[in-house]
Amino acid sequence: MRTQGSGRHSLAALVFVLGMSAAAEAAELPPWEPPTTEAEGQADADAGPVESGATAPQGEAKPAASQGEAKPVETRPRVAPAAGRANDGTANVQSLAADEVPPPPIDPNDAPFMRPPNNQIGTAPPRTRPDIRQGWSARRRFALTVAPTYAMLRLPFQGRTTGNNQAPRLHGAGVGAEFDVQAWRWIWVRAMGVYSGHPVGEERAQMDMEVVRTAPPGTIHVMSYGVGPVFALDLGRFLPLIEVGVAGLRVVTPTGGVTGQRGEACMANGACDVGLKCNSARICEVTTIGEMYLGLAVDLLVRRHLSFGAQFRYNVRFAELKSLNLTPGYLLGTLRLTVRF
Repeated sequence: MRTQGSGRHSLAALVFVLGMSAAAEAAELPPWEPPTTEAEGQADADAGPVESGATAPQGEAKPAASQGEAKPVETRPRVAPAAGRANDGTANVQSLAADEVPPPPIDPNDAPFMRPPNNQIGTAPPRTRPDIRQGWSARRRFALTVAPTYAMLRLPFQGRTTGNNQAPRLHGAGVGAEFDVQAWRWIWVRAMGVYSGHPVGEERAQMDMEVVRTAPPGTIHVMSYGVGPVFALDLGRFLPLIEVGVAGLRVVTPTGGVTGQRGEACMANGACDVGLKCNSARICEVTTIGEMYLGLAVDLLVRRHLSFGAQFRYNVRFAELKSLNLTPGYLLGTLRLTVRF
């Protein structure tokens, strides 16, 4: 009986020593090391701690591994203990994602592309024309222009020619208006009208030892209206414009007292002064003169729908074109104020 009791005490002491040795080896491992498998962790939790003096079942006892046979301990980068973890060597079973080292930062250039247009930050619509996001501007297909005008009239009026039988330069001022409609991306159709007044004095000449009046004083009223295409060359805020077209010119001279002038009888050959025609009653009256024009302008866009600019227009009568005489009969220089919508 004593021998059997002594054997039991020796076996319990051996189990206790082996348990302390296993605990010491476990203490060397990182306190956050999880169980190797879920089944072993569940089995250890069900078995509970081994009390001193208790004997484990002979069939379930496992020999302790020797130091030579022990597997090398896997090392991991140390991180701060997670929240809720005890400092006594025991650890709760947690997901591995909480213990992973955060990923290193990436290059900002690897970020996805921003929204259009052109990989830039979204801002207000551009103020220049045309809009870079579409083929043509949907907000500025019409334009209305008001233009103070300087005008120079150079026509061979009866009784006002110089000594070399050249037409005088009659300076004046007026106002013009234009209305543009966009037909295609850079082609517009323009309807325009201009009025100008040119003051003139009385003209006298000596004929047969007598001084006679050849042209009365007053103001020559000129009105021009026409239509034609406009070609817009977009350079950002500056907008060059080239225009061509056909126009009609009406010239109203002062009422004269010489044959061939307005309100007087026609000359013997049926001719009248510039801008007049002989009617059925053989009286000179105002008519329309056909002409062609060429214009150049530059607009500066100061607001989305507002621009300022300057313009130069060159008018030549059809009668002068037939004789290849390109002397301008009506020359215009304007300052432009344009509203686009």
